[in-house]
Amino acid sequence: MDFPDAQTTPARPAHGLAAALLAAAAMALYAWVLASHAGAVAGGSDSSGYMNHARLLASGNLHVQPRAIAGLPQASAAPYLYVPLGFRPAPGGDGLVPTYPPGLSLLILALEPIAGWRHAGDATIILHALAGLLATYALGRSLSLERRWAALAAAMVGLSPIYLYMSVQAMTDVPSLVWTTLAVVAALRSRVRPAWALAAGAALALDILLRPANVLAFLPVAVALGASPRRWSLVACGGLPGAAFFFAHNLAAYGRFAETGYGDVWVNFAAAYVPGSLRLYARWLPALFTPLIVLGLGLPWLPSESLRTRWLLAAWILAYAAFYAPYYCTQEVWWYLRFLLPAAPAMAVAGLLVLRALLGRVAGRAARQWLFAAAVVLVLAGSLRVTRSLHALSVGRTELVYPDLAEWMQKNVPRDAVCLSMQATGALFYYTDFTFLRWDFVDRGNLAQVESALRKSGRPLYAVLFPFEYNESRLPQSAMPGRWTEVGGVSYVRILRRDPDAPRP
Repeated sequence: MDFPDAQTTPARPAHGLAAALLAAAAMALYAWVLASHAGAVAGGSDSSGYMNHARLLASGNLHVQPRAIAGLPQASAAPYLYVPLGFRPAPGGDGLVPTYPPGLSLLILALEPIAGWRHAGDATIILHALAGLLATYALGRSLSLERRWAALAAAMVGLSPIYLYMSVQAMTDVPSLVWTTLAVVAALRSRVRPAWALAAGAALALDILLRPANVLAFLPVAVALGASPRRWSLVACGGLPGAAFFFAHNLAAYGRFAETGYGDVWVNFAAAYVPGSLRLYARWLPALFTPLIVLGLGLPWLPSESLRTRWLLAAWILAYAAFYAPYYCTQEVWWYLRFLLPAAPAMAVAGLLVLRALLGRVAGRAARQWLFAAAVVLVLAGSLRVTRSLHALSVGRTELVYPDLAEWMQKNVPRDAVCLSMQATGALFYYTDFTFLRWDFVDRGNLAQVESALRKSGRPLYAVLFPFEYNESRLPQSAMPGRWTEVGGVSYVRILRRDPDAPRP
């Protein structure tokens, strides 16, 4: 049974123009809210990794040399002593290479000529957040949902606290949702017009460039394509340029076609994490996407929908839920459910297909309209309440501490200073020319070596520390003893200077 084509649906009623204008106004308001909270800057490990990677792609060289202290080259130091977050030592000792995949960095690079390096991350993530709503709507329409139902699916995704949380910082989760959903929608449309399979292949390739684990999207795409050799050939052709770039990038950065910057990721997976992940799914998915999402559990027993639709949505949801259940992060805290975001449109559409079938059994058109309105209110009110309680939009402004910190240091710290840091290293590498030492790679075995290089260089030593570093790790004293004086700070970040003349134990 083929999927219905959205183009065969009846013409818009008279109020269609008003609905379109209302939708456009809602999208504009949504974009304004995101823009006013965005902080897609070079921050912690992930965001600085993507931003630094984009800079390297712009330079045409994936290798960069560390900023070392004279007398202590990288080859003689602890492996990660000079390595900022988001990087790893290059194979063969040829400098440093990025840790993270190139997909988001490519998208940032594409927008840099328009937005500049300062705002390219913001533009990338906000455009993808808007595209995620449209992609979810398109998925709903492709799977037989009427316009208002497809719009409700988009609202379930777009107003979710976790979607908003990931839409104001430079991360791959929302772009992964967009390109996974576009790949599936294009594959669905290819059943009517085979040329859409080219677009499905290209979207799938970019999806994997964003995050190699998005190879999971092959499952729903395969169900959507069916067994047509022609469509599969077109998907392969569409994905070929992206696959070629993926392998060429890996070879240039890591020395092997199939190698990624993550290394051996399987050490982070274990069956012992599954129960905790399942509990987190049960606790947080209904809170993050409203209880309507739970209705999707009834989709396999919904005879009013085609078998292919049920298989497609089930394969999509289960692929991501099953893959990330044994991952050590997934069972820790609500925002780690971001890994399931690529399957969020499928979860929303599945839940609404079941809800529509249930409302279809209610007698009276007016009663059904009131129940649909109640569902809309549940999505709007429930999502906004949870978003407020989780402070989901505040993370973007929190990220702005990194560029503010870099600006303060450039104005107040000597240019030849060496900075003892860890959390800020990716941002320092992106925004400044400071040399830094990773405090987490200074220990009793190499402390004397580091101290000797500092003395001979005559360079001042500063510490740049976030709360968890100075509260939990008792830094900087625990890493490099001496007399430290706080000389400034930006928000909750402390900057300290060590007195070079003070006796040290």
